[in-house]
Amino acid sequence: MDQNTQDLFENFIAVIDETVQLVYDIAQVETAKTEAASLRQHHLINNYVQQEQAQILQLRGLEQRRMRLVRDLGWDGLTFRQILDQVSLRQRNQMQPLFEELEWQVRQLQDSMDAAGSIIRVRLHELDVALAQQTGSSYDSSGNAGASAPLHSAMRDTYV
Repeated sequence: MDQNTQDLFENFIAVIDETVQLVYDIAQVETAKTEAASLRQHHLINNYVQQEQAQILQLRGLEQRRMRLVRDLGWDGLTFRQILDQVSLRQRNQMQPLFEELEWQVRQLQDSMDAAGSIIRVRLHELDVALAQQTGSSYDSSGNAGASAPLHSAMRDTYV
């Protein structure tokens, strides 16, 4: 492997490593958002959403770098598993643990996002019920709104 290819490979490994850490960080913010929502600390949620937005921009930047490196290394259009099939044993031994860690962190992030979404939907439903009681709207015995749309619909687009 020539020096340029080695440098590209090392940069690729660094990008994957940074991505693993960033996905972990996003999951931590998502978990904190879930806790804040479940404890009715709604004043904290906006800060967490702003943190996530900044992290997602970082993630997009890392993804662009990764795609550029993949193209330069001749792996354009390949999955991680296909890349592992094409590289030397030494490179595979370097990359496989990172790929597995990234896969695990992404699953953790998805679980965190699902939990946050669930608790926020519950809180929004509680808000609907409280607003309906204040405005005289009605909910049936199952907690479903009458003919009108949910009262928090503008908030749903912001936080869920």
